[in-house]
Amino acid sequence: MSRRTDAPCGFECPHRHKCPHLDQMSTSWVMECYQELLALHPQMDAMEQRYQQRIAELEKTLLERDQKIAQLRLEHQKQFKTNKPAAAPIKVKVKRRGAPVGHPGWHRKEPEHIDAVVRVPAPDDCPHCGHDDLQPHPETYEHVQEDIVLIPRTRATKFIHGQCWCPKCRRAVYRTAEGEVRGCQIGPVTRAVATHLRYNLQIPYRKVQHILSYLFGMPLVPASAMAFDRKATALARPLYDELLVKLKNALVVYADETTWREDGDGRYVWYGGNEDVAVYLITGDRSAESAVKLLGEAFDGTLVTDDYAAYNATNPRHQQTCWAHLARKSKEIVQQIELTDPPIKAPQSVLFCNKLKAFASRLCALGRQMRSKKLSLRKARAMIPSLQRQLKRFAGKPLDHPAAETLRQRVMEKDKDKLFTFLRVKGVEPTNNQSERSERFIVIMRKICFGTRSPDGTESHSVLPSLLQTARRQGKDAIRLLVTLLTKPLAAARAALFASPP
Repeated sequence: MSRRTDAPCGFECPHRHKCPHLDQMSTSWVMECYQELLALHPQMDAMEQRYQQRIAELEKTLLERDQKIAQLRLEHQKQFKTNKPAAAPIKVKVKRRGAPVGHPGWHRKEPEHIDAVVRVPAPDDCPHCGHDDLQPHPETYEHVQEDIVLIPRTRATKFIHGQCWCPKCRRAVYRTAEGEVRGCQIGPVTRAVATHLRYNLQIPYRKVQHILSYLFGMPLVPASAMAFDRKATALARPLYDELLVKLKNALVVYADETTWREDGDGRYVWYGGNEDVAVYLITGDRSAESAVKLLGEAFDGTLVTDDYAAYNATNPRHQQTCWAHLARKSKEIVQQIELTDPPIKAPQSVLFCNKLKAFASRLCALGRQMRSKKLSLRKARAMIPSLQRQLKRFAGKPLDHPAAETLRQRVMEKDKDKLFTFLRVKGVEPTNNQSERSERFIVIMRKICFGTRSPDGTESHSVLPSLLQTARRQGKDAIRLLVTLLTKPLAAARAALFASPP
C-alpha cells in the first residue's frame, strides 16, 4: 500500500503566515521574494560583467595616461635641461686638439698674385723689450697678407643699341648685349648676390637690402630682392624639371620631409637627393601622392628613408631603413619607461631596446668601414646571415611594453627586408643622415621667414634651393651660375650647373 504525500483537498497549513522554519516569516512573502530574486539574478550578472569591463577600461586608461605623461616628460627633456644634479664627471684622457701625430699640417695657400708691395723700414727700438741699441740685420722678413676690398659704389653701364624694324612685329627690335638684362635697371651680379644671400645664407630680404646698400652702394627695396627671386625661379624652372628627372633615375636616393607654412596653412617640404643632386618639393600634404610626385611610381634605385609608409607608394627596387632612427626610438622607449609614474616594470623591453641600440651602433660602424674601403662588399654580404641570427636571438620573443613590442614587430616583420640593404648594394648608407643634413638649411630658413605668403613664394623655395644645393654638390660657384642663368641661354646655364665628366 503506497503512502500518500499530497495534502488533503482543502488543507491549509496553520503556519502559513508565521512559519517556525522560516524564522516566523510568511511563506507567501518568502516565495514572492524568491521569485523576485530569480528575476533580478540575470540583471545582477549583467551589471557585474559591465562593472568588471569598466574596471578593465579604467585601468587601461590610467596606464595610457601614465605612458602619455611619461612621453610628454620625455619631450620636455628634449627641449630643456633637467634639474637633476649632474653626475660626477668621469676622468678620461683628454685628446689633444688638432690633427693626429704625423698628420701633415694645414697651411693657407699662397696667393696667386701680389697686388701691392709695401716696404717697411727697420725699427728704431725693439717692439718686445724696448731696447734702442739695435744692430743691422742682413736678411729681410716677408709677410703676405690677404684682405677684401670694399668699394661702396656701383658700376653704371649705358648700352647704346642699334635697332632694326621688324615688319612682322611692326616695331623696332634690338640685340641683348653680353651681361645685360633686358628692361632692367639693376644688373645680373646684384640679382645673383641677392639670391645667394637669401637662399644660400638664409638672410632676410631687409638684411639683404642693408648689405647691398651699405657694402656695395646699391640702394634697393626689399620688394626688388623678392622680384629677383621670382625672375630667377621662372628661368630656372626647366632646370628644376631636369633635376626631378635625374632624381627619379638615380641609383641611390635619400628622402625625408619636414613641415612648412604658406600664408599660415600647413605644407610639407619633401627632400630627395644624394651626393650629386638635391631636389626640394613643397606640397600641400604628406600623402603618398606627394612622394610619387617626387620620386615617381616605380623608383628603380635604392631608397633610404625613415619609417614613413608614404614612400612605399614609389615601389623602390631596394629600400634601406634608417638605423639611426631605430637607435633613437630605442633610447626614447627606455626613457619613457623610466619616466612613467607610478613606476612600471618592463625588464624584457628595456633589455631589448638596449641591445637594439648597441646593434644599430655596430651596423653604423660597418657602414663607416665600407665607406673608408676597409670592408669590401663581398665580405659585407657574407656577414648578413650572422647578423640576422643575432637580431632574431634578442628580438624573437614578444615584449611586455606596447611601444617596445611595436618596435620589435617593425624590426622582425615590417622592415625585415630593409635592414641590411646597405651591406648588399654598393654606395648605400645605413642611416638617413644625408637627408637630415640637407634639410637643415631649409629648417633654418623656416625659422627666419616663418614660411611663405603665396604660391609663387612657395615655388621659389622649391626651385632655387634645389638649384643652389645641386650647384654646391657639383662644385660650381653659385653666383656665377645665377649670372649665367640671368644673362645666357638655358643650355649655357645647364652646362654651368652640372659638372663636366672626368
